[in-house]
Amino acid sequence: MKKLRQFELVIEIARQGSISKAARCLNLAQPTLSKYLSNLEQELGLELFDRTTLPIKLTEAGNRYLLSGRRILDAYKKLEKDLDMIKADMFEAVRIGISPTRAHFILPQLIKKFKNVSPDTKIVVVEKTVKELNNDLKMGRLDLVISMRNDDTSQFDSTELFTEDIMIAVPSEFSAYDAERILNECPFISTGNGLYLSNVLYDILYEYEREEPLIEVQSIESALALVNRGLGVSLVPSYIKKYSNYDNVKFIDLPDDLRKRKHLSLSRQICVFHRHGQILNKAEKEFIKIAKEL
Repeated sequence: MKKLRQFELVIEIARQGSISKAARCLNLAQPTLSKYLSNLEQELGLELFDRTTLPIKLTEAGNRYLLSGRRILDAYKKLEKDLDMIKADMFEAVRIGISPTRAHFILPQLIKKFKNVSPDTKIVVVEKTVKELNNDLKMGRLDLVISMRNDDTSQFDSTELFTEDIMIAVPSEFSAYDAERILNECPFISTGNGLYLSNVLYDILYEYEREEPLIEVQSIESALALVNRGLGVSLVPSYIKKYSNYDNVKFIDLPDDLRKRKHLSLSRQICVFHRHGQILNKAEKEFIKIAKEL
């Protein structure tokens, strides 16, 4: 910054043709500006101005210094403008990673409230598996991820949102059944072979000595659509109860004694994650705040 200031002083002296006039324009005392110039010339080992003329004129060295100084100042101003544009872009876009099901049920209300307070911010939603989201966040391709806390997310900073319990989605005609009867008698629809809910379901079916489901789908949305048609029951995260709008679907808590069996992992902590040490911009902080409130 000192060098930039020196360029500005020399340019102003050359423009005014007088150290005293330049000092007034720069809001400096004339002796102070004279000392600045003398120190600079001493540092360079060359005189920049011929003081034997009125107005004073640039020497050959002064002309070279002025030409380079203007180029450097112009480049710095362009850099400042570019950085301001980058900062503006950061405030105008938030890249959010989330699973497809959470995006379907949770995001509409969350984004609506966020847009009320930050209408000009662009939101980019990326829907992938938990593993893919963690990798994208780590690599900087995402700013925030809404996901479950596990060993893979321990590398990130987090804000807790809610506890996600496992419930049973049942057709209305089964809603009078207690959880034990549902688990013993009702046909199950499995969701996402090899994924969390599917693994939990198979563990529960093993506990109740049940056969594997005869219907398997790849998404909770598809499972709910089938439940709504009375084709079976399915395990779902508890937040579905709050946001689901299926007329023929009811939600039943799992039995207490089943919840006490720690090996079944029937609840998860859902958080907003960001990289450790990541500098959050205003929009990202606002999004996290609203997500926590909701």
